[in-house]
Amino acid sequence: MSTKISDKLLRSLSPTREIGAHKWGVGGVLVIAGSPAYPGASWLASRSAGRNGAGIVYLATPRGVIATMASAMPEVAFVPLPDTDAPGSARRAVERLHDPLQKVKAVVVGPGLGDDDSTNLLLSTLFGFGERADHGGFNIGFGGDSLPAAAHESIFDLTDAPIVLDADGLNWLARQGEWWQHMPAQRLVLTPHPGEAQRLSGIDIKEIVADPAGTAKTLAGKWNQVVVIKSGFAAVSDGKTTLVADLAPTSLATAGSGDCLAGAIGAFVAQGCAPIDAVTLAIGIGSRAATDLERIWGIGGVIATDLPDAMAKAMLALS
Repeated sequence: MSTKISDKLLRSLSPTREIGAHKWGVGGVLVIAGSPAYPGASWLASRSAGRNGAGIVYLATPRGVIATMASAMPEVAFVPLPDTDAPGSARRAVERLHDPLQKVKAVVVGPGLGDDDSTNLLLSTLFGFGERADHGGFNIGFGGDSLPAAAHESIFDLTDAPIVLDADGLNWLARQGEWWQHMPAQRLVLTPHPGEAQRLSGIDIKEIVADPAGTAKTLAGKWNQVVVIKSGFAAVSDGKTTLVADLAPTSLATAGSGDCLAGAIGAFVAQGCAPIDAVTLAIGIGSRAATDLERIWGIGGVIATDLPDAMAKAMLALS
């Protein structure tokens, strides 16, 4: 049995701010995203996190991406990651994340990182998979090391914040055999579209598209994590509770819309929402924003850069 997302439900879940609130009290988000091939993904996820209420957004990305994005996002605090393939780069990248991980209340990992050996090394080091990492490295340049699992602290040692894993983060996860046995329960929010869900689960893509809610519930129960399936009427489940979007705007079939969703989920988690509630808000607000944009640009004219600002307006309309 699933619950349909409604305006009433979204209002009841929406975070509020008290008089005297400050940016850290509102909640910080760390976005680990972007590469020379996909710098825009880092902009979309970070912009969406800010527009959906995060008090401060850190963007951890290679130096080359910062040079491209800094003037476009003056409100974002940057964490420069090594832009080199020298030995030890992945370990140094994780070390640079220690300080922001101590401060933030949500982490978003994956948009635009690239699906290559260097991303494999970075994420294997970050999540403590150690020697599962392959040797090599190129593109964003986190290569050159393969650490034993006990040789360094993983992200789970450094923060209690929920982690939204999206896009290239999911592609990496799909290559880790029985990964769910190595991840703490209920620490991840996984945001696959049908293709990513198939790679993660082995379930036929036709079954996933035919029943997003059932798939989300099945996978959330198996993996003991929060799972959202981005297909048609998007659905989210933690294995016990399942919610389904009341709108399915086809304008969201555009590059970068998933990056915006991931940033929004991070923002709502940072403001104190339980992960499943954060996803419910992001799905509901995102679909309403897309529907509003369709009235202006048409179904085929909506692009991802429209979404963060439109989501803020859709949230305002609910208040």
